[in-house]
Amino acid sequence: MAEKTTKLADKLYLLRAERRLQSKDVASVIGVEPPMYSRIEKGERNIKPEQLQKLAEFYQIDIEELHALWLADKVCEVATGMPAEVTKKAISIVNKELE
Repeated sequence: MAEKTTKLADKLYLLRAERRLQSKDVASVIGVEPPMYSRIEKGERNIKPEQLQKLAEFYQIDIEELHALWLADKVCEVATGMPAEVTKKAISIVNKELE
């Protein structure tokens, strides 16, 4: 099966690799088994928002970045296969609603 990397998965791998940590150590922080965490880093499994909070605290980084990457991955997942103009229009509508 081909790996399906995501922006969040890439960031989580980078954070761990920069600190030279083993995936089993990070897995224990969020309360999952190492194989599950490995699948999260590969983009094969989703991570729960509450687990993102634990990782932000562990890595001492701003939770906003992780939440933004998580949400961006969700948007990309839903938008896959849609014409780019439709996706841009939908994002524009959401932006107006959030203002």
